Amino acid sequence: MPADALLRTYQAKTTVPMSIRLKTNTIRAVKVERPGWIPPHITNNWDTDPFAYQTEEELMPASGLHGQLLTYVTEVVRAPLEKQGLMLLVDTFLLYRDKNQQKQRVAPDLLLMPHQFPAPSAYDLDILPPPRCLVEITSPKSHFKDLKANMPFYVSLGVETYLVIDAITPKKTLRDPIELHLWRKGQEVPPDSAGYFLLPEMKIKIAIQQQRLIFADALTGKVLRDSGQLSEALEKVQQRANAETQRANAEAQRANTAYEDGEQNGEQKGRLAEKQEIARNLLAKGLDTTLVIQTTGLTKDELVALH
Repeated sequence: MPADALLRTYQAKTTVPMSIRLKTNTIRAVKVERPGWIPPHITNNWDTDPFAYQTEEELMPASGLHGQLLTYVTEVVRAPLEKQGLMLLVDTFLLYRDKNQQKQRVAPDLLLMPHQFPAPSAYDLDILPPPRCLVEITSPKSHFKDLKANMPFYVSLGVETYLVIDAITPKKTLRDPIELHLWRKGQEVPPDSAGYFLLPEMKIKIAIQQQRLIFADALTGKVLRDSGQLSEALEKVQQRANAETQRANAEAQRANTAYEDGEQNGEQKGRLAEKQEIARNLLAKGLDTTLVIQTTGLTKDELVALH
């Protein structure tokens, strides 16, 4: 059932009057607009808050794969979007008017808007321009609506770009591979030669590697990472730095050892040469070999080597 028709089933048949006092102290009864999401059985003291009277069908699957994917997408793109003064609203009602000009609501998974803190509780098209980009992650119940009905509906609201991440099978498992579908101004857009879908509104591009979403900076091509991936990359960098330090320390130790060994060998050779010179002089003077050995400390073989 189209979104308009579905939401019109909750349109009210009556309105609740509200009294206001004018400057002339005259009390005039005015009618407060009754949004279409208020069920018809609520006839008094109804609440215009867009989150009031949610039905079970409207509640988002806040856990499981759907919630994990939403969390992952928002985490990866949050910082790059903030640098551009943008943000993604998660599961927030988009308020619009149907063809009868009655106020209705719909809840896209992700809605792109200028950065604002605190984030608004709803995005009202009576006040704000149409969002430039909406993102839906399919779930078993919303698969047909996300891929077929939503595109022309969102285009009618003035949304330029609509991205569907088709990730969850009817058995509530992760699709392998995940599929992406992108529409811009009602026309389906194919990926580029590298398999990336461009989202110029965010300066981001997105691709699929089997069951993994890959986000990259549209200008530099640098792959964007979540906090876990960044921590892992930082840990690997630190491990490589530690290994390089250990190798450098080992090289320095080997060099020091070689230098010390060289010094010791040099001293030993110098002392031997000095003893040999004394021995030559003593032998030249006819001194007895045994006495020369005792005087210089040379061995008999070292003394023989002089001849």
